Amino acid sequence: MVDTEGLKRKYAPEGSALRDLQMKMLQEVLCLDRICKENHLTYFLTGGSALGAIRHHGFIPWDDDMDIALPKKDYLKLIGILHKLDSEQYVLHDRFSDFNYVNGFPKFREKEGDLLGSLPERGKLYKYKGVGVDIFCIDNNSFIRSFVCAKLRVALLHYTYLIKNDKLREAVTKFQWLVYQCLIPLTWPLNVFRKKGEMHYGLGQSFAKHYMWESEVFPVAEVDFEMAKLPVPHDGDAFLTNIYGNWRQVPEEEEIMKNIHNVKLISK
Repeated sequence: MVDTEGLKRKYAPEGSALRDLQMKMLQEVLCLDRICKENHLTYFLTGGSALGAIRHHGFIPWDDDMDIALPKKDYLKLIGILHKLDSEQYVLHDRFSDFNYVNGFPKFREKEGDLLGSLPERGKLYKYKGVGVDIFCIDNNSFIRSFVCAKLRVALLHYTYLIKNDKLREAVTKFQWLVYQCLIPLTWPLNVFRKKGEMHYGLGQSFAKHYMWESEVFPVAEVDFEMAKLPVPHDGDAFLTNIYGNWRQVPEEEEIMKNIHNVKLISK
């Protein structure tokens, strides 16, 4: 049995910087949850957030990240809604709201704040740096197509931060995005390797090795998450096993520290 309360006291006690961060992310997800329900969109917690929901009924005690995912159709609708969102507090951070943001997935984040995480020089260029939640698309693509597209995005866009002149960096970055968008259709034949029911994160969104299966994800199921109820894949065991293997086992502290984006948040 996992001692979640003991782990919380060790890594994220009430009043700690990490616990405050987690509560901010939870409020952001509750905002997204409301928007999704109002617009009849299906979403679910994914990655470490799904693991936390199922193993800890909330955040993984040392987690400083939160992830949700939507089927492509609903993902595109949500992105459209968030781009039009009139909020003094939140913004959809993606390549359209900030050309320096070249991740394959957008982030719903606070406009104001100090950037957290392990980003090097790239993060210093961001227009928005507040606490955020990663939003992923899931789509019916093969592993090899997902892998190739993720590598293409990194190869074309990752190193544009080295360009010191702002206007030149903006021009090159936008041109590289255009090149990337033109190359994506050429990878379609790689879907011949897709297995029935196989899904991955959207093209270019990285984490291609995260296999998901339609029968394990849908229909989603709600579970307790902190003081709320949030959706997760309905076969959480199979979903998490595909990604993490023995997900029930709490890792050793050395492994925990390797997976923390910002060790300064951890209360000791």
